[in-house]
Amino acid sequence: MAKTSNNNSINNFISILILIGYLCLGFVPNWQAVDKIAPQWLIMSLLNLLAGIYLFIKRKQFGIGITSNLKSILTIIYFSFILWAFFSYFYAINSTEVLVNIARQFNVMIMFIHMGILLYGIKQKAILISFIISSILFIEVYSVIEQAIEMVKNNGEIYSGSLKGVTANRNITAFSIAVKIPFVLFLVFRLKKFLYKLLYAILIFGSLLSLSMIQSRASFLAVGFILTAFVLMNVYLFLKNKNQFYHLTRIGYFILPFIFAIITNQFLVADKGADVISRAATISLSTNDGSVNQRLRYYEDVLTHVKSNPILGVGLGNWKLKSIDYDKKDIVGYIVPYHAHSDFIQLGAELGILGFLLYLGIFICVILFGFKLIKKSILTDQDKVFVFLLIVSLGVYSIDANLNFPIARPQVLVVWTMILALINYFFNFDKNSRKDRYKNNIINNSFSFLSILFILPTIYITNSTYESLKGQMFLLQDFNSNKFSVPLNKIDHIVPDIPNITVTTIPLKSVKARYYLNAKKYDKALKLLDEGTRANPYLYYSELLKSKIYLEKQQIDSAYYYGRKAFYALPNNSLHSSNYVNVLIQKRDINAINEAFELLTYNDNEVNWKNYLIAASNFTFLGDKDLTEKAKIAVEKFPDSQDFKNLYRSIAVGAQGINQATNFSNQALEYYNKGDHKNATVFFEKAILANPLEYSYRENAATSYYLLGDLIRAEEHINEVINKMNPLNGKCEYIKALIFIKMGDNIGACVLLETSIDSGYSLAQDVFNQSCNQF
Repeated sequence: MAKTSNNNSINNFISILILIGYLCLGFVPNWQAVDKIAPQWLIMSLLNLLAGIYLFIKRKQFGIGITSNLKSILTIIYFSFILWAFFSYFYAINSTEVLVNIARQFNVMIMFIHMGILLYGIKQKAILISFIISSILFIEVYSVIEQAIEMVKNNGEIYSGSLKGVTANRNITAFSIAVKIPFVLFLVFRLKKFLYKLLYAILIFGSLLSLSMIQSRASFLAVGFILTAFVLMNVYLFLKNKNQFYHLTRIGYFILPFIFAIITNQFLVADKGADVISRAATISLSTNDGSVNQRLRYYEDVLTHVKSNPILGVGLGNWKLKSIDYDKKDIVGYIVPYHAHSDFIQLGAELGILGFLLYLGIFICVILFGFKLIKKSILTDQDKVFVFLLIVSLGVYSIDANLNFPIARPQVLVVWTMILALINYFFNFDKNSRKDRYKNNIINNSFSFLSILFILPTIYITNSTYESLKGQMFLLQDFNSNKFSVPLNKIDHIVPDIPNITVTTIPLKSVKARYYLNAKKYDKALKLLDEGTRANPYLYYSELLKSKIYLEKQQIDSAYYYGRKAFYALPNNSLHSSNYVNVLIQKRDINAINEAFELLTYNDNEVNWKNYLIAASNFTFLGDKDLTEKAKIAVEKFPDSQDFKNLYRSIAVGAQGINQATNFSNQALEYYNKGDHKNATVFFEKAILANPLEYSYRENAATSYYLLGDLIRAEEHINEVINKMNPLNGKCEYIKALIFIKMGDNIGACVLLETSIDSGYSLAQDVFNQSCNQF
């Protein structure tokens, strides 16, 4: 008997350690990888192997748990989803990317099953799991608050976008915090001593304060959901238990921290760039909100794709490739829509309607299990409260899943799988279901063996991905800075073959080809680029490099063919547009240049506007009306750019006209300095005729006419400057004011002098003091 008790204690201890390992995955650092999720996926697969070996050894002791979990309808639905996702390997755009993602999702499913089985070896599950998760939450909250304090010390401000805590970005941090709050609320509900309740209320306060500083609007919705659910739960318990008042007082352990968090935010951090009330006020469905508009665009693209491909999608993990084709006019550089910002509809695009329904079925099944346990089981009231709060936590995750992409984030996924495992455990072992409590040795032995067998290749894939992301750290640094610091003899082996695209979807073979292009090894580069096109046929980075290669080889037609493909695939990409325009200049194809105008300027990209004007001006007659008008539009769109002003002058007037006007102006200034204003006006008029776009010629001509006493001609020139050129220098208003004073209109002059003074023209102040004080 003592030996059995000792074995149970050991099983309890080891099970707890493995579960803690799973729940602490979010603390795994990036370990020199581009993205910290790579080592987190690897550690998850290793933990699964460890748990699998342990459960294989202890399969007799955990027999009932293994059988019950594997026979559960939830597990069957989940397994069907994984199987259908794996099937997408055979039709995916990039089958290698399916392997990368199926390894991850398979590990999540195995983690869910392992968690569910390990729960059978743990006593006091609800309170123990809540304590572990609350302890992890404390570390996350402490990290966020510490970062905020450091920001204020160093810069006097809190940069919400950089407030990441222990995670990779603020959205992950926000929902990693929010999804754990219901577990803290259970401890508040469960524990009796006031001191413990107070300590956990302080943790809730810290969590809410952290969320207020992180400024993730989606997490604000999650907090509102938690608040509503917790209040309704306690009101229900108050009414059910004959109006026992302590149920209502329990609400205070969330309401008061909520209020204090808002007050603290407003008094201590709102003026430092983290005003929660102002941020919450921006929550809307208006398409004027850039974030909302972007998400709606992504949703529309997904739904469009699903309508035309309802059965088979693009393959698991492949939406980030196909989305480029839909969003190509709005993509800047190579920042593609990696995620649809909704796991549900993205899976619909990747796996078709069946894949979407299977994934949705996991959530529906868990919710049905939960409410059935609350309504019909003979669980204790405390366990029912725990199940309800698990459903609340699942609701928080669902908000995240509908607005972001937690399916790619181990930090949040581990809590999700724990929720599934706990509800599945309670449902399988409800006291009303004792008839299901048996073990099947065939099922148990098969699972124990097969789980280890299938985990091994996922370890290879997740490790390969991790090694790749370490190599990508150097490749992407070179790519972003246009450098070639990695030696050519190391390029071929700097990353493994899995995955075959970077975290930004650029084909790795094409990134390698960039180095061979730089080394003039064109044949090797072209071979790699062909493979790169197959890895991502929508980014057209491979075609861009092919165009550059053929341009260097003076094969203009080939350079044009690939440059055109790259440009029309991503017209808002400056690399693509600049290369295409360069090819067209060498090809001397003005028709193709004009044909590209609409796409070049679709998003008012400054570089694309400049490329077009430079290219078109090479093959257009001086003063061409259409091109001049386009150059004028460019000046209006980019008023602070001197480059566009120079281009406008060059297109409308030409270099010869500009030089000629400069010479006339210099001669005019010589006459002006000698006091010969009559000849000065003659040469200023010539300068204006040669270059009508230079406002200073008209200002000088107006001044000369003014000094000659020809106020009508002076006013004509200065009105042209004020009404059409509007240099905002104050000088033109000053000159017109002098003309008005000489005409006897001091009232009109004073208004102009005030404008001149406000524009910073210092000479206007003395004239204003002399002529306007009486007004």
